[in-house]
Amino acid sequence: MKISGKFVLLKKMNLSDADFIYNLRKKKDISLYLHNPPKSLSFQKKWMMNNIKDKKTQDFMIIKKSNNRKIGTIALNKITKSNAEWGRWISKGNIVENIESVIILLDYGFNNLRLRNIYSLTNNMNTRVVNFHKNTTALFKRTRKSFFLINNKRFDAVEYSFNKKRFNLFKKKFKVMTESIL
Repeated sequence: MKISGKFVLLKKMNLSDADFIYNLRKKKDISLYLHNPPKSLSFQKKWMMNNIKDKKTQDFMIIKKSNNRKIGTIALNKITKSNAEWGRWISKGNIVENIESVIILLDYGFNNLRLRNIYSLTNNMNTRVVNFHKNTTALFKRTRKSFFLINNKRFDAVEYSFNKKRFNLFKKKFKVMTESIL
């Protein structure tokens, strides 16, 4: 499955993406805010095989359309009839590509899966992503104390949520932004 935007497309993750994801997660500046990266490529593949089988998870690769290169990952997980969590968002794209990857994923969740609520949980120390959420139309829900365990340390999670109305406002804001810079 592929979902296409103007600058990026999302394609369902498969085992051939394991090396890219493993190397992306190993980068020190990225892994600071993530659950511990897999110890080896074989652990990464095992994790991916479990996710591919899981009906409540949909993992995607973010592909830059101009050169067809992988630039990141993004996912919906914990999918129910009405809710899902979006996350596993790691991208080396520029700001427009990164924002569009989120919009494509949320659009898919609201319009194809017919979800009513899509939320995210971000390590509170990951200020770039927390600030991203603050600058969208997502609703701040709460801070979950000691939610993440990373390198034997506890970190709070900041929860933001979109419903379809808030998402459509965000999508409109993004369209205005891209029209003004292109």
